Amino acid sequence: MTTPPRILSVLDNIRRWYRNWTGARRASFELQCAGAAEVERVAQELGLSSSTLQSLVTHPDERELLAKRLVGLHLEPGALPQEAFRDMQRVCSMCGCKYRCARDLAMGPLDPTWQKWRDYCPNAATLSALEAVRSGRQFDPAIWE
Repeated sequence: MTTPPRILSVLDNIRRWYRNWTGARRASFELQCAGAAEVERVAQELGLSSSTLQSLVTHPDERELLAKRLVGLHLEPGALPQEAFRDMQRVCSMCGCKYRCARDLAMGPLDPTWQKWRDYCPNAATLSALEAVRSGRQFDPAIWE
């Protein structure tokens, strides 16, 4: 059986980028239409600042990066504590290593034994703790500091 041509994956990437871009523009427009007071109220309900909410809404790729990282660690987003998941989303939205993370996730299979991402990921300690809880082993925060 032959593998499909690489052009399909490029087209899929373009489609995903366009879908994310149009979704982010739509969400940003909706926030602008809501007004500053309403955005602030929604952000407070979610436990975020209005600038963090704006960043989360207008940068959907960060949510995908976190989702891929969770899959690689065999963590189910729905099974995580809501506060922890929300905090990880916030941290991802403000991270300065998004491109490196995206590159690392795209380079190959999600291998949980590959640990170099922990050197740059600001969510590494949280993800390690959640991974330790899932697997039933003791988490040692000194390892990742």
